[in-house]
Amino acid sequence: MTTTATTLPTGTWTIDPVHSEVTFKVRHLGLARVRGEFRVFSGQIVTGQDVTEASITAEIDVSSIDTGNEQRDQHVRSDDFFDVNSHPTMTFRSTGVSRDGDGYRIDGELTWRGYTVPVTLNTELHGVAANPANDDATTLGASAETTINRLDFGVGEPGNAMLSEKVAVTLEIEAALQS
Repeated sequence: MTTTATTLPTGTWTIDPVHSEVTFKVRHLGLARVRGEFRVFSGQIVTGQDVTEASITAEIDVSSIDTGNEQRDQHVRSDDFFDVNSHPTMTFRSTGVSRDGDGYRIDGELTWRGYTVPVTLNTELHGVAANPANDDATTLGASAETTINRLDFGVGEPGNAMLSEKVAVTLEIEAALQS
C-alpha cells in the first residue's frame, strides 16, 4: 500500500544505496554537459509528526566518482580538482525543511574540502510503500535537485574555459524505515 508524501511515518530512515543515485552535470568547454555519479554514499532521514520536522544527514565518498571515463575520473580525483587523498568525503546536514508549492525545500550545509556552504535542495516526495525486495520494509521515495558552484569548495580555477563553475546535482533517493 502506498501512502502520500505528507503522511510519512515517524522514525529513522536509512538511504538505500542500491536504489538511490547521486548524479551531477557540469558543462565542458561551455558546449556540452558531462554527466557523472558518485557510487558510494550513505545517509539518514529522521522524520517527526510533520514532514517539515525532518532532519537529513548524508555522506558521499568523492573518490567513488564515475563519469564513464577512467582517465578523466583519475584526473578529477587528483590534487588538480577533488584531492581525494586529503578530502575523501563530502557531507550534508539539513538545517530546515519547508513546504514549497507541491514540493519541499530542504535547506542545509554541504561541507567539503574545508568549506561549509549553504545549499537548498528542491525536493519532491513520491510517497511511502512496502518494499517486497527488502522484507516489505516501509520505504520512502524522493527526488531532489540543487546547483552548486565548484569554486565555493576550492575546486579548480576561476574562469576555467574547460569546466563551468556551476554544477547541477540530482538525487534520487529510496530510504527504508529502521525504527
